[in-house]
Amino acid sequence: MSTVNESGSPGSTIYSTLSNVTGSPTNSRKRTQHNSLVLSTSFIPTKRLLNYPQSPTSPLQSRKSRSNASKTLLIMKNEISQLQQELAQLNKKRQDAERLRESAATDIYTGEYSRDHLQKHSMRIKTNTQIRELDTSIKKIEKQINDLRIRYEETQESKESGNVSPSDSLRIVSSTEDSDRSRSNTLSERGNSIYNDKQNQNDSQKSLRHIASDLSSTYNKDQEDFQQTVKIPSVALPDPSISTISSSDGTTKETATWLVTDFMQSLQETNISVDFLLQKANGFVDLLKKHPEIRQDLVLTSFMQSVQTLLLSEDKMIASIGYRISRYLINGEEFIRELIRLRLDSFIIISLAKDNTFQIEREQALKLVRCFIDHKAGITCGIVQGIISCVEKQDDLLRNLALETLLELCFVDPAMVKQCHGIRLLVGLLQDYSSFSLASIILDTILQLLETKKTRIFILEDFNVAVLGTAFSDTNTKTSMNIEKMQNASILISKVLKSYNGIMLYSMNNFQPLKELLSFLHVPLCAPYLVDIFLDVVRIKPLPYKSKVKHSFKPIPSQFHKECMSINQHMALLITILENCNFVDYFVQLLSFANRDEFHKSVMVKSRYLLIEYLNLKMNLVDGSVTKVSKPVLKSEETLFEETFEFSKISYTLNRNRNMIGLTDIDYNENIKSFSQNIKENTLVNEIDDSRFRKMVFDTKVLQTKEFSEWNWNIIQELIEGPLMNPKQLEELAKSTKFVRRLLVFYRPLRLRFSSVDKGVRLSSKYIQVGCKFFKMLTTNPEGIKIFKEDNKIIPQLASLLYRAIEGNVAGNIFNEANLKHKMIQGYFKFIGVLTQTAQGVKILSRWNFFTVIYKMFQFENRLALHFLLLTIPEIDLKHSSHCRTIMGKALVVSNEQIRINATKCMGEKLKDLIVPKQFDSETTAENKDLQKFAMDMLIRQLYDLSPNVVAVADQALYECVVQSERSKEFAISFRTILNQMVFIRSPILFELLSRSYGFQLLSEINFVTDERNAWLTQMNREYVSIVEEFLSKRQNNTITRTRSHTHLLKQNDRLPLHFYESLAKTEDGITLLSQTGDLVTFMNIIKKYISGSMEDESNDEIIELKSSLWCCGFIGSTQLGIGSLDNYSLVENIITISFHSSVTSVRFTAFYVLGLISRTKEGCEILDEMGWDCCLDVQGEPIGITLPSRLDDFLSYNEKKWLMVPEYKNEMIEIDRGNGDIISEIEPIDFNLDHLLNETNIIENPLNENESETAEEIRKRRQSLEKKQGSFKSSNPSTGADEEDNVVEKVVETVSKLGNHILSNSAIKEITEMNSRYGPRLFENDKVFFSILEMMGKFRFKPQVRKFLCDLFINKKTLENIIKHDRKKKVEAKKEGKITNANP
Repeated sequence: MSTVNESGSPGSTIYSTLSNVTGSPTNSRKRTQHNSLVLSTSFIPTKRLLNYPQSPTSPLQSRKSRSNASKTLLIMKNEISQLQQELAQLNKKRQDAERLRESAATDIYTGEYSRDHLQKHSMRIKTNTQIRELDTSIKKIEKQINDLRIRYEETQESKESGNVSPSDSLRIVSSTEDSDRSRSNTLSERGNSIYNDKQNQNDSQKSLRHIASDLSSTYNKDQEDFQQTVKIPSVALPDPSISTISSSDGTTKETATWLVTDFMQSLQETNISVDFLLQKANGFVDLLKKHPEIRQDLVLTSFMQSVQTLLLSEDKMIASIGYRISRYLINGEEFIRELIRLRLDSFIIISLAKDNTFQIEREQALKLVRCFIDHKAGITCGIVQGIISCVEKQDDLLRNLALETLLELCFVDPAMVKQCHGIRLLVGLLQDYSSFSLASIILDTILQLLETKKTRIFILEDFNVAVLGTAFSDTNTKTSMNIEKMQNASILISKVLKSYNGIMLYSMNNFQPLKELLSFLHVPLCAPYLVDIFLDVVRIKPLPYKSKVKHSFKPIPSQFHKECMSINQHMALLITILENCNFVDYFVQLLSFANRDEFHKSVMVKSRYLLIEYLNLKMNLVDGSVTKVSKPVLKSEETLFEETFEFSKISYTLNRNRNMIGLTDIDYNENIKSFSQNIKENTLVNEIDDSRFRKMVFDTKVLQTKEFSEWNWNIIQELIEGPLMNPKQLEELAKSTKFVRRLLVFYRPLRLRFSSVDKGVRLSSKYIQVGCKFFKMLTTNPEGIKIFKEDNKIIPQLASLLYRAIEGNVAGNIFNEANLKHKMIQGYFKFIGVLTQTAQGVKILSRWNFFTVIYKMFQFENRLALHFLLLTIPEIDLKHSSHCRTIMGKALVVSNEQIRINATKCMGEKLKDLIVPKQFDSETTAENKDLQKFAMDMLIRQLYDLSPNVVAVADQALYECVVQSERSKEFAISFRTILNQMVFIRSPILFELLSRSYGFQLLSEINFVTDERNAWLTQMNREYVSIVEEFLSKRQNNTITRTRSHTHLLKQNDRLPLHFYESLAKTEDGITLLSQTGDLVTFMNIIKKYISGSMEDESNDEIIELKSSLWCCGFIGSTQLGIGSLDNYSLVENIITISFHSSVTSVRFTAFYVLGLISRTKEGCEILDEMGWDCCLDVQGEPIGITLPSRLDDFLSYNEKKWLMVPEYKNEMIEIDRGNGDIISEIEPIDFNLDHLLNETNIIENPLNENESETAEEIRKRRQSLEKKQGSFKSSNPSTGADEEDNVVEKVVETVSKLGNHILSNSAIKEITEMNSRYGPRLFENDKVFFSILEMMGKFRFKPQVRKFLCDLFINKKTLENIIKHDRKKKVEAKKEGKITNANP
């Protein structure tokens, strides 16, 4: 591609581009001159910059003719610069890809199995492939650069010797164009590759620097010739067609600096239109966006006069331009301080006080404030008050943006926000439930501010969590109720109670806020919402208001026994807190009210449901020594019996399929079913007489009618499971009746009886169930085998029909797509599966070549074959036939991915059936071991499948088998062969193997333990902190509902994300490694260092490091072998100290969870019991991993606001000695803080001017100081005019102070208006009044309307303009004095 054809201006483009590469002497000579570029006027006029760069052939420029060789050199230079840019883009993309690959290099597994590690594995493979492709492309570009360099050298030598012919030049140009086309083809083939190689980047940059050094001499010569011809500045204008030029090159900075100067000169011009100013400002900002580095080199103070001129304009568009330019010129804190010295904060206050018609100006002013926040400089009280005023105004268009800014300021400078009473404003907005989204954001911010001491100290004084219950307390004074407000309040309260800081807030003052909240249960209007809140808080049932779909209430048992114990520990803490608030007594009173008719029936149902689940949780999760049984005091016997019946009914329903912790492995229903089935079969087989047998056969109605819908299928099933298992009775029934024959005829395919039954018919599933029992009875009974062998209809017909359907003959065939969707013919595949479960059944299938039909299905001649295979694979049994094992092995490697996935799932289920011991099974036989080995080998082979979905299914099946099986050591040999593959895909099986002694040895052989330890020490320990906190947060805010039970449901919910040191500490070899490497000592030192540092706020990195050390110690102490190591170093005591005294809430609760991990062992429980922590045990006396402090006040108190657990005063009577009148028992005096009460009273009575007394005091002091100044002024210079002015100013200030009081505000406005009409601008545009009012607006809160009134009257741009002029005059005079001083030392 030719640069001349593309840009039309190759000269300026190439020179500006090559100047980035070569760094010419001209630029280095002029670099020192650019410090004064800002105010320079030696540039071309502005209008000539509108369409830069100008074409060399335009009338504005004349150009000498240039030889073909010079043109060729220019084209080649442009080509080199473009290659450099493309190479830089490729390098950047590859750097991004390397970061992406590094992020996928490590995996932390959650307690539940997920496929995240396989997705990262696929990502790593893709990135490696694309990196290789991109490396090839980079090499091609480098080769083109080298070729261009050779051509350039040849052309340069030919030009100097003068031996270049036109044909040679054309050849070189054409070759260059060919290289352009080849490069474009290469880029198009490369597509969207996003990767890079650092070594290639360095080599390419070296080659380009070499080319640049070769080109520099020729470039300088050509540039001088060109500048002599074209009369433009030496700094070439950039070509917009070239996207990006390295910011490190001097020419680019100088060019951008020159353009900045020109833009600012344009903005200084007078009598220009707003559109022109806007165009120039946008161009200026775009230039600063592209080249932000030039801000460091500009003399920014020289721009300020232009910015002030823009801001002084009354036009909102021009003022917004000034704010926007100031924002993009900011390069650090020093410049922001310079802006404040130039009165920019006054401009911002004036703009924020304006109405919505000045929206664009106010928006740009607020964005500038946000830029100040980013640099943590320039924020004044006046600005904060202006932002607060925007938030207070309901119809302000900037309200949301101002609120967001105010919340950010709470983190940057909470002291200033508190000083400006911004915290009280936020607390007030929490009560505005109509704007729920804003209230939710504010609440999240407040909870986050309470996290650390440096922000918490400013929140605790002004924030009372009881304000969230304002909607409930308002029901006592209002006749109507806003349902939406009540629901929003419920959501906010529930959110607070689920958070760590919320628990601590509601526990203050001996749980007083929580007791106040529970007291609303006695209010009929509030009780439904309170019940819903606590159902959600204790994770029984989520709030119904969160979902848009409304469901009817139905009691569902909570699944706490399937939950992670750390979550249950959090629940146990909540239950203990509620227990201290007499939670049960409140609900007992609710249920026993005499006026219970006032409460809705659903409230009573939910209350019973909540109370039963609460007591169940308390019984399971809280230690018995803490649990108290509350005895309800009911009003009448009728109520007693009614409530007893209701409680009994709900309790039975909820606990029917649930057991206590410690007995969850026992499935009573399954045991009862299996026991009943055994009794039933034995009774039906051995104890039934002939008369009873004949009666049962008669009751089936099989012999009376051929209509199968009239048969009694329940009795048929009892016959098949009982009497017909006796060979004599089966033989007698088959010879004397047509009972067995009619059942066989019913299941024959071509008789169209069973095969014509529609899906969804009442007994359709019963037909399949009885058919499976029937064929199993025939194949396990000697007489049944004879009958089955004599029947030559069912299996031959099935084989023939399936074979024909696979070949495509579906005409008149029951096996077609329509019947598969609507009929019950899939039951035949279950019958085939039943036949494969016995050796005799396999012989019958082999006799009729049925396995040949199944092999035929693998040819996939049509869709039916695929469907048949999907139905067949889950049913076949592997024990009795090599055909079945061959079929399964073939299905695992077939080309169809769906078949492979289903076959892998089936193989995993069969392996779990073989591994997991059953209650009534005998010991594992040698045949079962062979099947286990076969299934294990098949699943291991699937780990190498090309499909990630197949690999995921196999990986999950193996993981569940390892977790569930106690005999997984038998598979050590099999695992040895796939260790490298499991490391490659980062399978979680590795951590399960690491927790076993044989697995530790296997993994040590491949250096996995060492590599993984290094990864956890360097990076993954810190990553684990964020992962486990996110895990706990999600679980605490989500309620687990009942799920359908499954035979092999893996209990993974009770696990935190897997930790390396937990698995390591479960083996003696791992403990030895810990002692040898000193990792535990490292963690101990971090913990002890934090304790020795008074546990105050530290940096975020130090907090994360501390949390990671706590989790490591907790997981090591959660094992039988590791708890001794923690005890040796007294780490448990240190962790308890952190849980009681840490100033960071999340660290305190991390220590709380870590202590729960330590309580998993009996030795850990003994250590904790000695230190005042109560550990929870299950019904078998085993620790479950839950521990609670005996002193909740130590754990739940902030260091800044301690409180003590004081028992409630029960005796309402004061005992007095009648003899002397003294009080017999000592009574603790009531502590009243009168100053606090008076302060709160003042705040309530005067909410908009909290410090009115302080204002009066300051006014009095100011009056005294003014009087002193007046006296001294009178003695030295008696002038009545100055005295009068000072008196008027003082009066104005005193009158303005009354505007903050809503009672005195009207009279104050009248006084100010009268003074304005009397004195006019002479007084009201005075700088003394300006600064006095401005200071008051920064210290005190005024209503938005009052602020606008003051800004219009006193704090306006006209007065500010006079002040700025005065400041400039003083600066000029100071400079003159400085020059005179220097001239006359």
